[in-house]
Amino acid sequence: MDKAKNGKIILRRAAALALTVALLAAAAVFAPAASAVKFGDVSGVPKDFWSVYVPYEQAVADNDAAGIAANGDKVISYWLAGAAAEKRASEWASDIEGHGYEINTVWVVANEAAERYEALGDTANAVRVYKIALAFADAYKALTPKIGGDPDDMEFARTELQNKISAYDVQLSVYAELRDGSGDTSHHGAVNEPKTGVYFGEPAGGGAVIDSSKKPSGTLIYVDFEDENIEARVENDLKANESQHGYARGDYAAVEIAWNFKNEGASLADVPRQEAKVSEAARYLKSLGIPVLLRVGAEMNAWPKAASPDEYKAAFRFIADIMHRQAPNVALLWSVNAVSSQGLNYDMFYPGDQYADWVGISLYTTKYFLGNPDTDESTAAVYGTGKYANPVGVIRDLVEQYGSRKPIAVSEGGVSLLCNKNGEDLTSWALPRIRQAYAYIPMLFPQVKAMFWFNVRRDGEPNRYDFAASPAAKTLYGQMTGSDYFIAKGGTQASVTYRKLGTAELPAGGAALLTYAPYFTVDGVSVQYLVDGAQVAQSSDVPYRQSLDLSGLSNGAHKLMVRAAAGGKLLGSAEYNMQKSGSSVTISTGAIAAPAAVTAKPNASTVLVNGKSVAFDAYTINETNYFKLRDLAYTLSGTAKQFDLGWDGANNAINLLSGKPYTPDGSEMSGKGAGDKAAIPTSSKIFLDGTEVRLTAYTIGESNYFKLKDVGQAFDFSLTWDGANSTIIIDTSRGY
Repeated sequence: MDKAKNGKIILRRAAALALTVALLAAAAVFAPAASAVKFGDVSGVPKDFWSVYVPYEQAVADNDAAGIAANGDKVISYWLAGAAAEKRASEWASDIEGHGYEINTVWVVANEAAERYEALGDTANAVRVYKIALAFADAYKALTPKIGGDPDDMEFARTELQNKISAYDVQLSVYAELRDGSGDTSHHGAVNEPKTGVYFGEPAGGGAVIDSSKKPSGTLIYVDFEDENIEARVENDLKANESQHGYARGDYAAVEIAWNFKNEGASLADVPRQEAKVSEAARYLKSLGIPVLLRVGAEMNAWPKAASPDEYKAAFRFIADIMHRQAPNVALLWSVNAVSSQGLNYDMFYPGDQYADWVGISLYTTKYFLGNPDTDESTAAVYGTGKYANPVGVIRDLVEQYGSRKPIAVSEGGVSLLCNKNGEDLTSWALPRIRQAYAYIPMLFPQVKAMFWFNVRRDGEPNRYDFAASPAAKTLYGQMTGSDYFIAKGGTQASVTYRKLGTAELPAGGAALLTYAPYFTVDGVSVQYLVDGAQVAQSSDVPYRQSLDLSGLSNGAHKLMVRAAAGGKLLGSAEYNMQKSGSSVTISTGAIAAPAAVTAKPNASTVLVNGKSVAFDAYTINETNYFKLRDLAYTLSGTAKQFDLGWDGANNAINLLSGKPYTPDGSEMSGKGAGDKAAIPTSSKIFLDGTEVRLTAYTIGESNYFKLKDVGQAFDFSLTWDGANSTIIIDTSRGY
């Protein structure tokens, strides 16, 4: 649930700045040259430093934002002396006593200068200087006890810097939506893990989208370890879903059961003494026959009644061992809070790969910290609220740490729809964040395999996430989970995958592209798609999905440009090479080799079909005859060997149906070919009565030409060659 996070915010930079000014001002009295500044001995400050520092000090006194930024940059450059910030920080950290003033000055001045750049709207310089400050976080953490600070506070300061950098250091990227399974995937073979796609659902008994056309594939049930019988609680909630929404037990692809410790850290020591309770639970869960994600003691890194990491890991491992032995349908889900309490990080509580089958996170995106409308800028940045609310950035850290080993779940979460403290309707703020979470997380992170929304009203908490607070949010959530990437009731995997460009081959008639443009601090972002400099599509809704019809492009090389803009200002762009080849187009960040073309010569032979001469548009390639497929289907329609054909642009596939009368499209029998032409191997897949087949084909112009012998064999009609009369004979009354 939306837990309050513990701990102080950060060591206030104003206090650190005052200390720096006082110490360095005192050093002006004695300033012999020295290569290092001894901590506690201000006499080591070089004389020429003051000509750099005094203008900055004056700008601070005048509260001159531009002066603080520009002169602060000069102070930083003086101490770095041309070296990278990471190099200087590492060098000085090895001798804190000898370089305390340098560390303190660079840390404080970098933070102040970056904040001024940010306030001035110069985000490029703000990001650059925030990165310098971040490079000194560990060195300053080691220094803080010597200047009266708490090192644990530095983890909050580090988080603030990381969130600000993430908010402004944006890299636009483009993804292809693919329906042939060739996109980026991640599959560990974990218990109850879908090969592709995302399970979704809400707490049992809810009614947000469970009553929409696309039914959720999962549900979420809460059980207190100490006070509740797991069988009684789960049965009650499953029956509620059955009676209210018609869910049979076989309809679930995943049921998440949150087995919570009511007394949090105070409960842990007793858990390994509860073998009978855990074994009874395992026997029941096995009998369910439903895929279960058992979330044990979630959000342990942020409990008000703090957990001992060792006691937590022992409790989790104890439950995991019993479940793994007795309930093979149960996956153990280890799930953390997005922000840890002071001095903690979630890895301290990880029980180990052999115990955790899945890794999860509580992902709540809120406008105000703890529902406080007066949340200050620094606190908002630390806790990722307000303009720093970035669900993608929050889950990215977890995916990067665990996603190569385990499937990832948003175990519970949501976007704040109403502030309980002041009754503020947050719908307009929430809708873009819902789009970001439910479009970008599946697109960027194929490791994420489940997302559960906390659709429960809890008036005692700072925010409401239940959809009763916002019908518009409910509608949008239904639309987003309606994507083919989200697994519906009764499903086992997604019908689409995504691939970052890179390189992707797409059907020219429907190249579906989506853009990751994470300008979360900017309103009114739109994305334009341009081909060879001309705009062909535009979208203002995340993920800016557009299905581009590129079939009219000529075969050969082209350029794709994707641009993000807001308020008439260009925010970012990406450029790609394209190679059009018949019915497909390849898009890549790198050079694309053109398909090898061969020469097709007009076929001069006479063709008889059931004794009648027919003038086909046909060519000879390497002494083999290739006929226009639609001409053959048109001519054979009504015979015993008739067939129909269709084009599946989404899958770049030609579908052939034997025994069906042909449906003309007006392009048939346009006359015999004239003049040599370039022929490119056809990239389309070919299906005969639903089964993929291998037929040799070339694209000549905009049409597909198939090897005549392959077509005759596929549809079982006779082909003979009359060499004396240079005649091809097709007979549909005989087999191949």
